[in-house]
Amino acid sequence: MLSIEGIERLVEPLLTQLGLVLYTVELKREGRELVLRIVTDRKDKHEGGVTVDELAHASDEVGALLDLENPIEDRYRLTLESPGVERELLSWRHFRFAIGERVRVTTRGEDASVYEGMLESADDETRMLGIRTAEGLVDVDSTKVKSARTVFVWETGEKRKF
Repeated sequence: MLSIEGIERLVEPLLTQLGLVLYTVELKREGRELVLRIVTDRKDKHEGGVTVDELAHASDEVGALLDLENPIEDRYRLTLESPGVERELLSWRHFRFAIGERVRVTTRGEDASVYEGMLESADDETRMLGIRTAEGLVDVDSTKVKSARTVFVWETGEKRKF
């Protein structure tokens, strides 16, 4: 049985060919059923989110590839999903993909803070995040991030209340 990373390496090139990007892969038990959940989005975020038709087509293609390669020994159900407009940022890949979007980042430690603004950068070398807040540009060390998510601002200018 392939690891999650092995499954990512297997399906990512196919999703790229379909104009999509791999957001995350998880394999877990839900009741008695084993579920392989692949979350994907459009490569170009400026075109809007991934459509139901694109997800259906990608599901057919990924399903055929997985049937051929058989990376999971047990029976499982495959689902392909969109990450949604407001989503948790759980990995460096997620931060890189969220550049240009509004985010809310909470840090931990003695100087714990909450930053909300436009994610302008995610430096691969230093692992620092550049967030443009109302007060200006803030550099945040990603190793001190407790939680992070994108924030969607509705046309009315109101944010969703948590």
